[in-house]
Amino acid sequence: MEPQLDKRFGFLIADVDRLCGNRFDELAKSSLNLTRAQCRVLAYLSHYGEVNQARLASLLEVAPISAGRLLDRMEEGGWIARRHNPEDRRERQVRMTPKAQKALDKARRVGDEIAAEALAGLGRQEKDQLIGLLQRVRSNLSRIVDR
Repeated sequence: MEPQLDKRFGFLIADVDRLCGNRFDELAKSSLNLTRAQCRVLAYLSHYGEVNQARLASLLEVAPISAGRLLDRMEEGGWIARRHNPEDRRERQVRMTPKAQKALDKARRVGDEIAAEALAGLGRQEKDQLIGLLQRVRSNLSRIVDR
């Protein structure tokens, strides 16, 4: 087992995430009217479409009550809309609003800027290879974790 943290897969993934998140917060202050957590909500809704609150909480890795409070603020701001599932009234479905789509486009531009900074010095083939490898890692883990 490799004792150096900078050569351990889990540490590197977590640390890159931390650094990207901090940079996102820094850049987003001037251009977005949303927090990083709110941007993550919109990114997941854009990717998965309308989802229930419990699934969204799971994707965000937060307790359902925390997700509920976050979604309350976003609904008040006009970023999302919620409705009861007609097949199960206990379940609430969440979707993005048109206002959120415009904000998500700005958030993606911030993300693109961070990616350019993070991948500086890598050639096109190296970038494509890194993305491809990470997609394979995610696929491997999804098969195990998202059963």
